[in-house]
Amino acid sequence: MSKKSWSAYLITEAPPEEGCEVSASDRRRFAEVPVSGWHALVLWAIGPAHVIRCLDQRVPEPIRVVCESGGQRTVRLEERTCGDRSAVESEIHDYLMNARVPSQPCGYRWFVEIPGGISDCDDLFGRFSSSLSEYRDQLMPVEEFEVMVAIANLLYQDGKKLESDR
Repeated sequence: MSKKSWSAYLITEAPPEEGCEVSASDRRRFAEVPVSGWHALVLWAIGPAHVIRCLDQRVPEPIRVVCESGGQRTVRLEERTCGDRSAVESEIHDYLMNARVPSQPCGYRWFVEIPGGISDCDDLFGRFSSSLSEYRDQLMPVEEFEVMVAIANLLYQDGKKLESDR
């Protein structure tokens, strides 16, 4: 059994347009993946044949901070800090480690191929979520991963079984 690595996930120069092909020779549809440990685990279950990434060169959006004091509410925007980014990456790292999956590389935008019969990214991740919901939060990330691999195998039936190698 071979060990897969995040380095096997293709890096493209630019992100694909939402729902569009990567290139004229590649007719697959891709959608950007939300940033979370759960979504990263789904990408690991799906595997590098159906996921691409590109460097994240966007200016980070500001964070909306809401404060309430003395019955008065104030809202302000603040720039994201290295600490903010570090906290998010730490949560993703911890989730993946609990699933016994290597840490996902930082600084990338991730895109998943939308299989035939699936309308968009929400529909795709909804299939994973609804299949896992029958377990009603009884699964640890390591157990979720095994279910995710089975779902990915059903959704991406391209003649080969997706690898569940860690």
